[in-house]
Amino acid sequence: MPDLRRLSILVVFALSACSAASGPTSSPSPPTASSTPAPDVALQVFPAEEPTAIRMAIPGSKYAFLVTVEGAAAEAAATITASATGARIVEIRPSQLRPGAVSEVWVVADATTAETTGSVTVTATRGGSSKSVTRSLPVFPMTDERAADARPYFERWTAWLATSHPELGISASTEWQPVFVSTLLVVSHYSYWSKDWEMTVAWHNMIPPSDWTDVFLRRRGSETAPSLAFRIDSVKGNSAPHPIDPPKDLVR
Repeated sequence: MPDLRRLSILVVFALSACSAASGPTSSPSPPTASSTPAPDVALQVFPAEEPTAIRMAIPGSKYAFLVTVEGAAAEAAATITASATGARIVEIRPSQLRPGAVSEVWVVADATTAETTGSVTVTATRGGSSKSVTRSLPVFPMTDERAADARPYFERWTAWLATSHPELGISASTEWQPVFVSTLLVVSHYSYWSKDWEMTVAWHNMIPPSDWTDVFLRRRGSETAPSLAFRIDSVKGNSAPHPIDPPKDLVR
């Protein structure tokens, strides 16, 4: 019996020595993190391709497409580039675009003596992903003969906005750039651009009481459509301006 006890103790010591010699059991290595794929770019260009009647360029006049990218606001900015046929790209503002902001791609149509259609392709690139959208650009061979007709309506509206809506920051000292818009509509339109606003005036050149005029206002850099609109029901009747629903799309 004593011999069996001594044999058991020897076996325990032998097993303990083997475990100590082999060392601690190593833990499995953590999995290597895979690289995160570049986020897709969701690109939108305004106006839409249809209807084409809401846009029309004339040779030598500037024309603007509005651009947005969708996604989480924290995502890296997308780089906006553009190319054109029948026109040249003159400005991209801004060229680094984050979700929630609006970029403007400005083009100038080439000279032509016949009605033609060019195209503008806008590309957004972020990380390893890119997306392109192409819009046609109808060009009508005419000079800007509407600026003089639009001026009285523009002056009437800016004077009223400065007095009645000073919160908009429009005053007599605001600088505006006139920009021609589509010529293929029954109602006449013309646009004016300040640092903060795209303003489009529209007028119905008829006898009272149908001689109305509208104004549409879009905030540059943050909106793709007007957020404010007003109407004078009769210009010659000196009707008081009143709010109306802004259009979903701007004529360009």
